[in-house]
Amino acid sequence: MMQYEPWPFLPANAFTPAQLDRWWQACFLHTEAIRDFTAVSGSAILMGEAGSGKSVALQALLHETAASLLHVPYPVQNWPQGQRPWLPGRRHVSQMMAATASEIVRLLNQEPERIQKCHELLQEFLVWLVQKHLGRRTLVRLLQQINRATATDLPIPHRDDVEDIYPSDEHTADVRGQIDELAELVQALGFDGVMLTIDLNEQEASLSGQDLSELFRLDLLENPGVMLRAALPKSVVLQAQIENRVGGHLRIIPIYLSEAEISELVSRYLQMATSGEVSSLEALAGTAVLNRAQKELNTLYKAPTVAGWLHWTETILTQFMAQAKPAPLTDAKAAALAYYQRHVPLRLVPEQMAVWRGPQLLSLDRQPFELLRTLFELQGQPAPDALLQIAGTQANLNTLIGRIRKIIEPIAKTNIYIHNRRDLGYWLENFA
Repeated sequence: MMQYEPWPFLPANAFTPAQLDRWWQACFLHTEAIRDFTAVSGSAILMGEAGSGKSVALQALLHETAASLLHVPYPVQNWPQGQRPWLPGRRHVSQMMAATASEIVRLLNQEPERIQKCHELLQEFLVWLVQKHLGRRTLVRLLQQINRATATDLPIPHRDDVEDIYPSDEHTADVRGQIDELAELVQALGFDGVMLTIDLNEQEASLSGQDLSELFRLDLLENPGVMLRAALPKSVVLQAQIENRVGGHLRIIPIYLSEAEISELVSRYLQMATSGEVSSLEALAGTAVLNRAQKELNTLYKAPTVAGWLHWTETILTQFMAQAKPAPLTDAKAAALAYYQRHVPLRLVPEQMAVWRGPQLLSLDRQPFELLRTLFELQGQPAPDALLQIAGTQANLNTLIGRIRKIIEPIAKTNIYIHNRRDLGYWLENFA
């Protein structure tokens, strides 16, 4: 009986340390785009279609520069218009400074001796950076920890004694001054520089609006000691005309995997998951199933995509192993149904009156959208009365559900997302 280890198909943050080491050795493919992205100096954007491997490339960059650069994640939630900005009402520079201050505080709490290489002006800048962006309590706790753990006797300033060295995050002199001092501070702490990282999927990018257009400012890109590395959807980079706005201060690198590279990755994952017993999908599924996989991926992604093929690989392998007597899969429709159920959830986008079906944005008219929104809010529970309040009558409800299904259901006469039973009514499944 073939052994199956499902862990290679899990998100990287679910790996054990040993599994992560095995993944880097056996599954990771060092493509030309990844080599360019990790080798380039300064700020850079990796742009590609959904599922093209942008996030993996960013993880490779972090993996290779872990010792030399201070890594600072800058997720969209912490942007000025995001759900959780570090400093509400402030611009990108302040949010980035807060994110970096947080990483520096974490570093110095773990390795307080690093402060000893910072001269007096840099210590003054550190005090300003932490108090202004993280608050006085965080500053006092940090200084107390450093003083306890080292021979350094850093003074703890009174509440009003910290000068606001750079009061503005808009004026060029203030922006450049704090970025220059930040680069010097990080280098004194033992790094070559600080690298802020951004990884936006299509949904996040579509909602980031003005924040994204204001992000790539020349002031943020001119000091080589503070760099920005972003993985962005290709459509966003082109629509925002980022390359034209930043001139020569930012390298834009496209990522695209050939069919041969995708096949190589699929083979590596299969071998890792089956202890080397299987190396190709042809051993697990017949031509009809593989052709159906290609068709569904073309519909969803519009281009060859490694993420889509790896999702199909996991689906096929799981179905193959679930058979009482393992044999190559022949039911293409059943395989497609399993693929959508396992890997293509619905995500509601109220701001756009739409839903994401995997990488596809699907728009709806007002009444169908409100009905679908209610199904999301019910969290998979049938509630006929709530749906009738929107539809008015059972006949109209049935009609609206039919209209929604035509838009969101990918397989005709098959209910993947909206389900119903005569005695219960309608409910939603496979949603995020």
